[in-house]
Amino acid sequence: MKNELAMRLFSRRPLTESVARDQITALSDFGGGLMRPDKCSEFEPIRTPFDPADIREPIQWLTKPHGEFLYKKGRPAHMSGVMWNLTHSPTARFPSPAFTNYWTGEFDGKWTNRVGIEKVKDFLFEMFRVTGSDFALLTTEDDLRAKNRPAASHSYAGLDPSQGVPGLYWTNLFSEEFASWLGLSDLPSNLGVLKSLAGGGVSLKFGETPDDCRSPEVLRKQRVTIDWLGPQKFFDVRSPNRRLDSPNWRVDHP
Repeated sequence: MKNELAMRLFSRRPLTESVARDQITALSDFGGGLMRPDKCSEFEPIRTPFDPADIREPIQWLTKPHGEFLYKKGRPAHMSGVMWNLTHSPTARFPSPAFTNYWTGEFDGKWTNRVGIEKVKDFLFEMFRVTGSDFALLTTEDDLRAKNRPAASHSYAGLDPSQGVPGLYWTNLFSEEFASWLGLSDLPSNLGVLKSLAGGGVSLKFGETPDDCRSPEVLRKQRVTIDWLGPQKFFDVRSPNRRLDSPNWRVDHP
């Protein structure tokens, strides 16, 4: 894919069979099948035909400890993603992380322009609701890489809301709990566009289109926003190992 957009969803909702079914069905049914995968798999390579009428096997993949559901659409792919179950096995020495339900997605830039960025945003909003996420983002892959890949590293860092806010991007979604902890309702209106979400929570957007997300003005507003909300709450790729403030996420999630 070229000039792709990156989506990330972070939820504490355990991936039971019911939750896994809801998520995979929501992906398949959105927009009359706009995002419905052609292929899926438990591992790479992704070769198994996706059958929306029978998702028993994908549900089994995803509900296992450290289970995954990989999918893609189009050839060459214009959309792909992974639902991750980060739950540890019962015999593990350490407890599972707070955010065990993690969803990553990529959208080809040319395909996104064809279907419309609003459709992709609507997809993010709907999946945020379905997953019961506390934080989600939609931005360009370049923006995500610049803010989460430390120098001389080939892997992302900071993408764990239990360790602090994973930064600010083009479009950011916060649960009501997360937004309240941050004090988002009092954010000056000249910094970003803040809107309530129909299913609960708020969105915070910087710039009109994803192409704006690396502009000097948007980056300046994001820096000011972080300073206003509290820099000790936000991951900073320049200091990836510093300790951050975060809510107490170790509570049951519905």
